[in-house]
Amino acid sequence: MDFVNNGEVSGVTLLNSKFFHMNMYQCKDMLIKDVTVTAPGDSPNTDGIHMGDTSGITITNTVIGVGDDCISIGPGTSKVNITGVTCGPGHGIFIDMMYCPNKLCTANGASKVTVKDVTFKNITGTSSTPEAISLLCTAKIQCTGVTMDDVNVEYSGTNNKTMDICTNTKGCTKGCLKELACF
Repeated sequence: MDFVNNGEVSGVTLLNSKFFHMNMYQCKDMLIKDVTVTAPGDSPNTDGIHMGDTSGITITNTVIGVGDDCISIGPGTSKVNITGVTCGPGHGIFIDMMYCPNKLCTANGASKVTVKDVTFKNITGTSSTPEAISLLCTAKIQCTGVTMDDVNVEYSGTNNKTMDICTNTKGCTKGCLKELACF
């Protein structure tokens, strides 16, 4: 969807798409609700919902199981509300300051994406890797105003050692697993 304002997508199933199942570019005030997105867990680069240069997006009561990112939030995106979304398999909700699709990006440095005033609230589940949460921000443009409220995601592996990886991130935690207290 490109250049859609005040739109709604509801009650649809997106099945086995290549690359992005749903892509929003320069959209404003969109409601995505009661959507199911499905692809095999081992399918490469199959994001569920991707958005870029987009504002005022609400995603609610949606189930996304894909081989890559459940929801990916690209540059120029603001005012996103994600509520009642079930992710998995896949990488969950992804905001990436360090994205490098071709492994040749180190010379150019990280992107100029600013992540601020983000709240992760009432999140429960399991992670297929010990790193249940990764907040990897750059030293030049730190992630600020991050709140983690009642986040309880545990590693489902045999050693049951859950951890977070947080760099250059400032914020606060409330009611989270102690292993997931980034700040």
